[in-house]
Parts: sequence; C-alpha cells; structure tokens
Amino acid sequence: MQDIKYLFEPRSVAIIGATSNPRKLGYLVVHNILTSGYKGRVYPVNPKGGEILGIRALKSLAEAGEGVDLAVIVIPANLVFEAVKDCADNHVKFAAIITSGFSELGNAAEEHRIVRYASEHNMRVVGPNIIGIFSSAASLNATFGPSGMQNGSVALLSQSGALAVAIVGKTIVENVGLS
Repeated sequence: MQDIKYLFEPRSVAIIGATSNPRKLGYLVVHNILTSGYKGRVYPVNPKGGEILGIRALKSLAEAGEGVDLAVIVIPANLVFEAVKDCADNHVKFAAIITSGFSELGNAAEEHRIVRYASEHNMRVVGPNIIGIFSSAASLNATFGPSGMQNGSVALLSQSGALAVAIVGKTIVENVGLS
C-alpha cells in the first residue's frame, strides 16, 4: 500500500494528456500546476512531444526516468486503461483520473477493471470523473478548476467533479482557503 503522503505531497507530477491547446483540460491542469507555486518536478506527457507552457513534453511516461508520485490523467475514456497500465508499469504511486465516461454513464465494468489493475500493481486510483487534486501542503493545484484557489484549513472531498467546481468557485468568492 502506498503512503498517502505522496498523493497530497507528491515530489513529481505527470500530466497524461497534457496539451498546448488552451481550450483543453490537459492544458489547464498543466497551467494550474505551474502557477500554483508547486516546487516538485512536472512532466507533461503527450505522444507528440513538443513544449507545453515552456516545459518539454515527454512522449511517454517512461521518459521521466524515475518513479512518479502522482499521474493526472486527462485523456479520452477509451484510452484510460492503457494509461493506467503504463503508470503501473512505471511505478507511479497514485493516479488521479479526471476523465469522465465510466460508471456515471453505465460503464462501471471499465472503472472496476482500472481499479482492479491498479490495486494488483500497488498503485492507487482517485476518480474517475474528478476535478483533480489540490493540496495546500504542496502548493499544488492539479485540477481543471479555477487557478485562484487559496490555501487554508478547509478540506473538500466530493464524489462529483461538477459539484466540486461549484464549491471551489464559492470558496474563491467568499475568500475561504482550502487545504
């Protein structure tokens, strides 16, 4: 079992599905991580490579060359299982799956397959269909939510990504910090 510290205080984060297209979630997640003050290593992963927000994009997770603590997955649902397998093969400790299209749409079997594979390979999954991971302890905003989240002492756990986005928006308006 992985130490949950690496979920909330990861030393490195890979964004599977990172993109230079500012209209896509893979761009927003990278942007939020880079502007949140996160001090760990950031690995945008896109099979096309290139550069995303000034950082070289890896063509594969294996190019990170070390164990990644947290992988944030923002690719189409039909590609997620293979990404989870790749994460497990590369010793990623936690995968946060932002992608939707699983049990909320009746695709519970695929969701169970992902979780079962990850568990069998000593990796833990958060999600799918989540807003992402925010941690004031790591100054990490690995979400597709607003970039103006403040650090504070209120923890928010939500089964619903959409509800989490609404609540986060309210915390910003009300000047409430999140942990």
